[in-house]
Amino acid sequence: MPPWLRRAVASTFTALGYQLRRTRQLRWGDDAWHDQQKLLDASPVTAICDVGANVGDTVHRYRTLFPAATIDAFEPFPDVHRALAARFAGDARVRTHQCAVADRAGTRRLYVNDAHVTNSLLPLNPAAASWAGASAEHLDRTLDVPVVTLDEFCARRGLRHLDVLKLDIQGGEGQALEGAAGLLGSGAIRLVYLEILFAPLYRGQAGFCDVSRILQQHGYELFGLYNLEYAAEGLGWGDAIFRVRPS
Repeated sequence: MPPWLRRAVASTFTALGYQLRRTRQLRWGDDAWHDQQKLLDASPVTAICDVGANVGDTVHRYRTLFPAATIDAFEPFPDVHRALAARFAGDARVRTHQCAVADRAGTRRLYVNDAHVTNSLLPLNPAAASWAGASAEHLDRTLDVPVVTLDEFCARRGLRHLDVLKLDIQGGEGQALEGAAGLLGSGAIRLVYLEILFAPLYRGQAGFCDVSRILQQHGYELFGLYNLEYAAEGLGWGDAIFRVRPS
């Protein structure tokens, strides 16, 4: 297409409220889902744990990317778990579990916030509550929930490996990784995709450096950072992919 015609077409679309732009093939680092699929394409993906599944949006993405995989999805808040379970009730490859994941099994206090995506086993930092998309007015609402560790859960289920461990549990990622020390130490988890916090949103949270240290101790390396969120205060949070360090 000659330049003058390209400009004319672009102007027409702009007048109609659309933007015309050239599409390109995704490159490494452009998209976390694309990168996970490419990193895992050497062998079939059969087992995924989605910790902090909420209503199942990431479960749906993994079902699309890896249709042969069985997904164990964890969501401790009862109302949200009901929505998650109902969404995948007809899918035999999705198993939902109403429990939290941490470093010790038992019962823990879940802090229930106005925005259920910010619920956590850790209390919100009141000074950062609005930045986290929550209100600081009702920080005393809690609910006792069952807790499992990934090492114990996988042992009971006979899961000897995981292709993907996804974690989005609002500052509790470090505790969940500590509870998966056996799996991580043996390299039984091929890829870890997790939310990372830079801002102090929760009391006692594991920040990026904490998560990176735990995973590096077990032979994992950072592959990429994605979806970084900023505010006037600075860098807040994002997502990261870690993989087993190549030998």
